[in-house]
Amino acid sequence: MSSNLSFSTFEPLRETPGVCTVCGSKVPIFEYEFHGCGPDGEVRTRQGFCCGVCSVVLLTKLEHTEARQWREEEASLRADGVDVSDFHRHRLAAFSAGKR
Repeated sequence: MSSNLSFSTFEPLRETPGVCTVCGSKVPIFEYEFHGCGPDGEVRTRQGFCCGVCSVVLLTKLEHTEARQWREEEASLRADGVDVSDFHRHRLAAFSAGKR
């Protein structure tokens, strides 16, 4: 299962939490929903309301997860003797020259 994260605006007149459900301190401006797999393959879902700063934090965590999965896939293919030169160039371009 691939992970996904979605953000949406919400109707501020309906009942919403007074603070971000991620950091617990700022006023939320987005509603978010995350679906992914835990370490043991169990499906994880998390949803709530977040501030602008935490929306960036959540998206960055998703990016790091994807970068790690691409590294693992590349290593697995390389171990199987597959030419990964194109995949490697694409991964480096996608994830800031391999900084992750």
